[in-house]
Amino acid sequence: MLHLKVIDAHTHLPIGKGGLKRLIKACEEANIVKCFLCGLPEGKFGAGNESVEKAMKEYPDLIMGFAYIDLGRDNPHIIDEYYSRGFFGFKFIEPPKPYDSDEYFPYYERMEAYSMPALFHTGIVARGVKTDERGITSKNMRPICLERIARTFRNLILIGAHLGHPWCHEAAVTMLHNPNIYFDISGGHTFQIALTIHSRLHYDVDAGRLLFGSDSTPENIIKYLHYWQIILPQLGLTRNEVESILYRNALNLINKARK
Repeated sequence: MLHLKVIDAHTHLPIGKGGLKRLIKACEEANIVKCFLCGLPEGKFGAGNESVEKAMKEYPDLIMGFAYIDLGRDNPHIIDEYYSRGFFGFKFIEPPKPYDSDEYFPYYERMEAYSMPALFHTGIVARGVKTDERGITSKNMRPICLERIARTFRNLILIGAHLGHPWCHEAAVTMLHNPNIYFDISGGHTFQIALTIHSRLHYDVDAGRLLFGSDSTPENIIKYLHYWQIILPQLGLTRNEVESILYRNALNLINKARK
């Protein structure tokens, strides 16, 4: 098993007392030197933006905050506020319209101006804790929805989560043709993601723009990391490519965003 520095490009802060300490402990055990900590709608599986802001101020060398934006409901000028508060990027999930709707372009325009990357949930979305989920549909979050955004805002870095599962091949082709699109390999659909990497590696799958992410509880981070450390070489990736997915690709993304 490889013992490398790691950047976790998709994490959330558990709700409740002690959540941050659990995350910090997990990062130390997994040799994670940076993590993209994403806010969520309040009460949906993880903590909101206020908790993320506190965490990134307490651990500035480790935590890079991604503020959750409620597309179509938050004013686009909120981008300015989160930039001034020190957030690194933004997190999107469950939009009422497809991500590439014209209505959302003012958000992306402001993000591009600030060189702040966007992490989009792509693919199937889990059922939430709300009793009323009318209007939520995974088709608004298909990977192909990132294409028009990437073509329009060429200096905006877009990260799609979960390799777009179950539309993993769609995600791979979308990434191939748009150099400012990355995809993380986070989440519980690791087997299907691995199959896509194996079948499309060096065709559609660009190992230079895949990112390790856990998107799980702190106690499960090490499990997902070990899984990918073991399986990626068996899928045909070189040691250099594995190191890139676990660390260097995210580091390059960070450096691009900070220019």
